[in-house]
Amino acid sequence: MANNSDAKTIANLQVRSIENQRELEEMYYQRWLVLREPLGMARGTEQDKYDASALHVVAMCDRLIVGSARFRELSPGIGSIAYVWVLPEFQHRGIGTKLIQKLIAKAQDKQLKTLRLRSRMTAQNFYQRLGFSTDGEPFDYLNIPHVFMNLNLPGLGDRS
Repeated sequence: MANNSDAKTIANLQVRSIENQRELEEMYYQRWLVLREPLGMARGTEQDKYDASALHVVAMCDRLIVGSARFRELSPGIGSIAYVWVLPEFQHRGIGTKLIQKLIAKAQDKQLKTLRLRSRMTAQNFYQRLGFSTDGEPFDYLNIPHVFMNLNLPGLGDRS
């Protein structure tokens, strides 16, 4: 059952790019807490060699980072979404959807044709609701079942 703080969370939500080093460090810490610490993985495993050149968007609620996602170009016309997370106490409130929608808009601004991601099987339906389709068979990554997913983006001539 939603309480008043649930409604406040959505009303005060802002999805935007990282603005400073403090936010970047907080985002990495929260990313580790949600995606890696439950797997018993050490700090630092939440980052990879592509982070420095990627675009990071965060969901902010009352100056607290409650979720984030990463976007980068893989090759001409193809982009990637990775490291999508929302703090457990803020999940199922539309925050993940807003993060992905922001990255889709960024990809469209760059006139990309396709967005790719690696989804945990438990999140596959979430991405399908946003228009992504499964590409290939499930596989294990970090001992968790995953699947690759793609979203074909409309070209400039396809927009109304």
